[in-house]
Amino acid sequence: MSTQRQAPGGRVGIVENWELRKRKSRDANSGAFKGLLFVGVALILITVGGWYASRPMVGPFLTDTFEEHPGIINYPVVSDLIAAEFSDRLDRPVSGSSEEVEFVIEPGQTVDDIQTNLVEAGLLDDASAFKYAVVRDRVDQLIKAGTYTLTPPITPAAIAARLEGSPDPPTPMVTLDMRPGRRIEQTVAYLQQESEKAELALELDPREFLKLARNPSSKMRDQYTFLKRSPQGSSLEGFLYPGTYEVPIDITSEELIHQMLGKWDDSASKFVGQARKNDVDFYDVLRVASLVEREAKDDSDRKKIAGVYWNRLDPKVNKQTNGLMQADPTVVYATDSMALEDLAVKEWDEYLFWDLLGLADYGQVDVDKKYESFQSYRNAGLPDWPIVSPSAKSIQAALNPTTKNKLLYFYACEGSDTHRFAKTARQHSKNIASCS
Repeated sequence: MSTQRQAPGGRVGIVENWELRKRKSRDANSGAFKGLLFVGVALILITVGGWYASRPMVGPFLTDTFEEHPGIINYPVVSDLIAAEFSDRLDRPVSGSSEEVEFVIEPGQTVDDIQTNLVEAGLLDDASAFKYAVVRDRVDQLIKAGTYTLTPPITPAAIAARLEGSPDPPTPMVTLDMRPGRRIEQTVAYLQQESEKAELALELDPREFLKLARNPSSKMRDQYTFLKRSPQGSSLEGFLYPGTYEVPIDITSEELIHQMLGKWDDSASKFVGQARKNDVDFYDVLRVASLVEREAKDDSDRKKIAGVYWNRLDPKVNKQTNGLMQADPTVVYATDSMALEDLAVKEWDEYLFWDLLGLADYGQVDVDKKYESFQSYRNAGLPDWPIVSPSAKSIQAALNPTTKNKLLYFYACEGSDTHRFAKTARQHSKNIASCS
């Protein structure tokens, strides 16, 4: 990029920019001399041949010269001749300019950058006419960074006139609290609440978010390599990275999902490599981490809880439990899933997720066939997919579990944030009894 002199307010003038570039290879007066030479040649041709006779030769000569040396527009007579050449080009609309579009100017961009971006965006097919309108009206001294709505017909003159004004008002922003431990449907319920606010209501359709999260496109899977660790046809459960997101009020469902996947890629994709080093399937890690997320209230318990679940998967250790996870949250996940199927999405924001059912024996709960793997008191092994999007702490715990003590049970007394762990069913029963 060439060296440029910034106008007041961080803006760059085309004429000043041209003059400064020329000083690199010649003294300060040579640019003006060259400009006068061009003017002189043009005037001689007009004098000898007459304007109308010499226009086919002089016109293109002047417009080509203007493109490289915008400063000639300041010379008497020539400015009128150039104006005549551009007069029928300024209001010529770009093909296909029948819809309103938004064009963004980033801080620090020069007019040359803007012109190039307009052409690449298909909003400009006569760059010289646009440059003429900008130089003639000194628009280059007024352009500010921001978003500009361009309304049809989109012409070089119309674009220059729009850039002369202020950018569109900034889009209001909203803060979304995407907490760890939420399942996709719970996130949808939260988005439904955000879309019903009296002020600064989110404009996206929660049902569209649900559709995209449950059925990510093959293009999306290809874009994020970590998604290839999940079974083909699976949802994004487990991969919608929790956290606080500051987003424009008019963000689309696809844009929000991309932000969450992008944050996962930045913050958690390293865990895929760690799982490979540990010789363990990462999707298994993610499923265990989702159980840890729902069970652990105190960080000190995470690795032990993860260890319990890995031990229950280990045939060398799990003879007492026969490979059953016996995880309350998976059973509740199944019953919630069945209940949500009978409710409209707009009603989900009033649904009580993760209600513990009030049962003494979760093994007595019947679930639909498609949720059989989540009835972990009857079916051995992990559920078919994660039950929530876990935090990084839970993923780390699942990757580095405490398994050496061969713990198989844990229980938290009512009102306690920490669990009591045991190796045997007898010790487990004692722990439960000690809570009364």
